[in-house]
Amino acid sequence: MTEQLDEFDHIKPVVEAGELPEGERILWQAQPDWWRLALSAFRLKYVVAVYLTLALWRVGATHHDTGSWAEGFAHASTMLPALAAGTLLAMLLSFLMARSTSFTLTDRRLVLRFGVALPTQLNIPLKDVDHAAVRVNSDGSGDIPLTLPKKGRPSYFQLWPFARPLKLVSAQPMLRAVPNAAEAANLIAGALAASQGGRRVTVAEQRVAPAGLRAGRTAAV
Repeated sequence: MTEQLDEFDHIKPVVEAGELPEGERILWQAQPDWWRLALSAFRLKYVVAVYLTLALWRVGATHHDTGSWAEGFAHASTMLPALAAGTLLAMLLSFLMARSTSFTLTDRRLVLRFGVALPTQLNIPLKDVDHAAVRVNSDGSGDIPLTLPKKGRPSYFQLWPFARPLKLVSAQPMLRAVPNAAEAANLIAGALAASQGGRRVTVAEQRVAPAGLRAGRTAAV
């Protein structure tokens, strides 16, 4: 089995050194950035965009029927409570998920612990990772998807929100909203190379540049 997905009633969000087998050591740990998690996993921008689109449609429809812009904006304002509720819900869920999630890299595996109501642990042996990539945002955070063998791979819905988007059939675990993602990717690349007999494992990096700058593509090993 390539990786192991276990569920626990009581589990600490962060892996501690005392939990590891003898001889295994922690190389890196991090928790996702809750705001970036809200933007990417919970699609906060799209939630707001949908509500604003509906509000504008209501303004236009009301103006078309009554000829009054004031009445149109008055009708659209009734949607503000729903917009506020949807936005706050997405932010709350991302905050709770970020607090209950940790990424741990050891010299043998990657461990993902996540889940608010039902904590889950995913163990990924480094020797089974075929490829890793990193997408870096302008604030330095980023996502690190992992390509694994098909055998024993969890489903997309078991992994969400830490599954690579649109990979429904061949699900890929993804460390999402990782702070200092480029540095984390370099550490993961080094651990992969060391665990696989020195084979050079490439971590492709795609940086998302700020507006006005061209995004580049580099590689780290």
